[in-house]
Amino acid sequence: MANVLDFERYSGELQRQLLRRIGYTNGLHKIRRFPRIVEYLYPVMPTSVPLLVQILIREENLRSETADGPDRPLKGQKYAQGIIDVAQALLLIEKFGPKVSLSSQGYACHAITHSADESVLDAFLTQKVIDSDGEYSLNILRLVSEGLTDALMIGRALTERFIELIQFKAKWAAEQVQESFARRTLTTMLSEAEKVFRRATEKDGADLFLKHTVTPRLEWLKDLGCISYEESSSPDVTVAGASLLKALNDLGACQQRFVCLPFDEWLVSQLSLPNIYDTSGGEDFSWRLVAACHAQQPFDQRPPPSADLLDFVRSIYPLVKLVNFNEADALSIYEVLAATNARAGRVVHQQEFEAALTLLVREFPSDIFKLSKRRGRGLYIALKKSA
Repeated sequence: MANVLDFERYSGELQRQLLRRIGYTNGLHKIRRFPRIVEYLYPVMPTSVPLLVQILIREENLRSETADGPDRPLKGQKYAQGIIDVAQALLLIEKFGPKVSLSSQGYACHAITHSADESVLDAFLTQKVIDSDGEYSLNILRLVSEGLTDALMIGRALTERFIELIQFKAKWAAEQVQESFARRTLTTMLSEAEKVFRRATEKDGADLFLKHTVTPRLEWLKDLGCISYEESSSPDVTVAGASLLKALNDLGACQQRFVCLPFDEWLVSQLSLPNIYDTSGGEDFSWRLVAACHAQQPFDQRPPPSADLLDFVRSIYPLVKLVNFNEADALSIYEVLAATNARAGRVVHQQEFEAALTLLVREFPSDIFKLSKRRGRGLYIALKKSA
């Protein structure tokens, strides 16, 4: 049974997964801007946020002056700071005290940018949006599928349904979480979240909520191929978007009026919690949803045999290994593999991948070795220099 220290250790992750929403995006409409931020940060890690802000403003404004750079120039440090905050919420950047660097997912993004086509990068970004912001973005997608096309109408409906979602989860916590401390922690978090959300969406803040919540996510969903504006100025759900919604329904995520995402199985096990509902989809829920965008029936894909897996690790290792160290987080390698397979309608499970990596180390000890675990569930590996 999890104790108080476990909840303290994973409080940030619990908060993120309890309600998967980034919040305001500072009006940031272009989802593909985030891989560029990864590229700005990669050569200067670790660095301070103010320095990254300066680099971001400089590089984005240079880009806006070119023929292939339609984005508006960045006018101030506060807006650039907001972009970095959203990149951190998407798990691409992490902070260590006053410094920032790429997260394991950020390294994966860097590798995909340099080793795969844009469709794989879009699959990766779709998973990040689902995992970090799914209960905003996917509920907006559902509202579009129900015929709402005006951003104001979507915003009003999203406000109502998100409150219902919070109350649904509070009821689940009160009835299904048996351990008193865990139940009290979850219900307190949800109660506070409802208060904050109501303040943000009350009459005086409604316009700001619409500007920073609905409109940018409509653009994200368009860029990721889930909605289109081909027939009119109003959004329509694409075949990929409809497939994603069907997968949500098949997995039990569509409640009567809203989309509700479950906890990761890993977090459930760490905190000895029941899940919000029976997902019926096993682990790696969000990768299954991405795969559903590309195949009517996504199927589970075993990791490659050891020899092929070693070739894959070698091919991307220079792109994912930690700067100034000869080691890499296995999560970075997994996410490149998962995105590549999801783009083809296949789901590679992380636990199976980690088992395959352990076997690889045993079978090819002269080429690769496993380092001890570090933070979280991290498994670090290294290629031997002679290899």
